[in-house]
Amino acid sequence: MVDFKVSKRMLVNFRGQNKVVGGLTDKDKIAILLYISKEFANLDREDQLFSKVILICQEIFESDNTTLRLWDGEYLVPVKFVKETEPPRRNLVMGEGYSGSVFETKEPVLVNDLTRSAHFFDEGEKTKSVMCVPIMQKEEILGTLAVESERENFYIIDDLEILEALTSQLALALYGVRLIEGLVTARAREAAILNQLEWDLKMGRNVQSQILPQDLSAWNGIYFASHYEPMAEVSGDLVDIVRQGHSLTAINIDVSGHGIPAALVTMAIHHQFRRSVMAGLGLTEIMEELGEKLREQLPESTYFTAFMVRIFSDYTFGYVNAGHQRMLHYKAADDTFIQYDTKGVPLGILPVRKIDYEEKQGKLEPGDFLLLISDGFSEQRNHLKDEVGVDRILTWLQDERERLVMEGRGKVDLKKLANSFVERFRAYQGEVPNGDDLSFLFLYCGDSIPEASHYIQMAKQSNSKMKMEEAYAQALKAFSIDSSLKEILVFLGKMYYRDGKYHEAIRYLEEYLRTSGDNTAASHFMMGRAYYKAGMISEAKRALKMALSSDHSFAKASILLAQCYLKENAKPKAIKVLQQGVKNTPQSLELKTSLLRLESHSQKVG
Repeated sequence: MVDFKVSKRMLVNFRGQNKVVGGLTDKDKIAILLYISKEFANLDREDQLFSKVILICQEIFESDNTTLRLWDGEYLVPVKFVKETEPPRRNLVMGEGYSGSVFETKEPVLVNDLTRSAHFFDEGEKTKSVMCVPIMQKEEILGTLAVESERENFYIIDDLEILEALTSQLALALYGVRLIEGLVTARAREAAILNQLEWDLKMGRNVQSQILPQDLSAWNGIYFASHYEPMAEVSGDLVDIVRQGHSLTAINIDVSGHGIPAALVTMAIHHQFRRSVMAGLGLTEIMEELGEKLREQLPESTYFTAFMVRIFSDYTFGYVNAGHQRMLHYKAADDTFIQYDTKGVPLGILPVRKIDYEEKQGKLEPGDFLLLISDGFSEQRNHLKDEVGVDRILTWLQDERERLVMEGRGKVDLKKLANSFVERFRAYQGEVPNGDDLSFLFLYCGDSIPEASHYIQMAKQSNSKMKMEEAYAQALKAFSIDSSLKEILVFLGKMYYRDGKYHEAIRYLEEYLRTSGDNTAASHFMMGRAYYKAGMISEAKRALKMALSSDHSFAKASILLAQCYLKENAKPKAIKVLQQGVKNTPQSLELKTSLLRLESHSQKVG
C-alpha cells in the first residue's frame, strides 16, 4: 500500500465539460517518485516487480485497469494486467491500437475520450480514457504501460508526467531484477548469462543518463564541461544545470552506496532539485527541500551530499555545501586556487532546516573557472594504495591549464582541459579499478567577455546616435567573439525586429531563449510578436500561449493571440481568448474594447 495520502480525483461538469478535480499535487509527485524508488529497490523477481507496478498505478491513478506489455521481437505481449477486458486482450503488432502506436512512435499518449479516436477504439470497449507510455532505455524500447479508466477525461498532463517517470524507473529496476534472477541460475550458464547481464546493466546506465544535462551550450559567457562515470554500470552521482534567464544553478550530488538503489534515488533528487529551482527558491531553501521532501522516502541507511552554486548575470555567485567535496575556484588573475566550503550536513539522515546551511558569495572574472567534483576523484588509490588527494588535483589542473594556454596562444579550450585532467587521473590510477562513482562539472568564465562587451556597448552608442550600419557591424562583431552573451542576442533580435527583418530577429531571439532559459512572459511575448510579423502563425500561437501560462493577466499577449486566430479564420477561438483575457485582467480597457469590437462584428455578420 502507498504509505502517504493522495487526494482522490473527481470528475465534475463545468460549463458543459467534464473537468478533473483533485488528484496529484506537487508534493504528491515527489512523494510518489521516492516511494517508487524505495519499492523497486526491494524487489528481486520480475513477477514481483510487475505486480508492484500494477498496484502502484491502481493506487496513484485510481485506474480501472492497467496493462503492461513487453515486446517479444514480433508482438507486444500483455504480461500483466488487473483484469481481462472485453473484447479480450490480444498480442499487438507495432502500430496497432494505442499501445502499438506508442511502441512505434516511442512517444506517450493521453487520450481523453477513446470513443472519439476510432483508430484506437475496439467495438464493445469499456475503456474511455487512457494514458500509455513507452518503457524506454535510451534508444531501446522494451514495451508499454497503459493506465485505463472507464470514465472519459479522467487524466491530465501531470498524471502523464508521473507515469513517464515511473516507467523510467521501471526500466532500470527491470534490468536490476534480471541481474538478480540471472545470478541465481548463473552456475549452470555462467558465461552466457554474465554477458547478457553486462549488456542489461549497460542499458540501465542509458536510462539513468537521460537525467544528466544534455545541453552544455554556453550560458551568457559561462562554458561547461562535465564527466560522469559509474563505478558499476549505474551511478549514485549526479550533476545538473538549470538555466533561469538571469541566473544559472548547478549541483553535484553523491548518494551513499552504489548501483541500482543509489541510481534510483538520483532520479528523485533530480526531479526535486529542478522543481525547487523553477519555484524560485534560494540555495539554503533548496537544501531544506531536498532534505525534507526526500528523507522519509529514502531506502534505509541511504543519504546524500550536495554542493550547489548559483551564478548571476553579473558573474557574482552564491554557494552552499551539504557535506560534499569542496568546490574549487581557479582565479586566472593570480594563477591560484581557492577551495570553497560552508556549514552544512549531509541530507537524508536527520531533519534539516534552511538555517542549518550557510550561503556564501564570490565572483568570477574572465578566465576563471569553478569545479564541482565528487570525492571519487580525490579518494582514488593507485597500485601503491596512495590516494590522489585534493592537492594533486590542483597541481594537475594548473599544469594542464598552463600547457593549453601556451598551445592556444593565451586561450583555454575547456573540453581539452577536462579531457587532459581525466587523462592525468587515469595515468595515476593505472590498472586499479575505480573505488567510487566519478563526476565533475566545470563552469568556465570566458576570457573573451570583456572584448565582446566592449563592442556591444559601442553598438548601443551607435544605435542611440542613429548610426545603424555601425551599430549592426559592432553588434555582429561582438556576436562573433562570444555568441552566448544574452545582451548581444537580445540587442540584435530587437534591432532586426525594429527594422522589419523579422526572420533575422527570430534567429537571435530563438538562440536567446534556448541558451538563457528565460521563461518569462515578456520574453515569450517578444518571441511570439516576431513570429507573428514573419507570418509564422503556428509558432506565434505557441509562444503567446507560453507567455500567458507564465502570466495569465498579460493583456497584450491575449490580444495578439486572438489576432493569430483571426488570421486562421477561427473567430470563435479569438473571441474565447479575449473573453478569458477580460476575465483574468478586468481592468484592461484595451482587452474590453477588442472583445466588444469583435463580438459586434460577429453579430453583424451573423
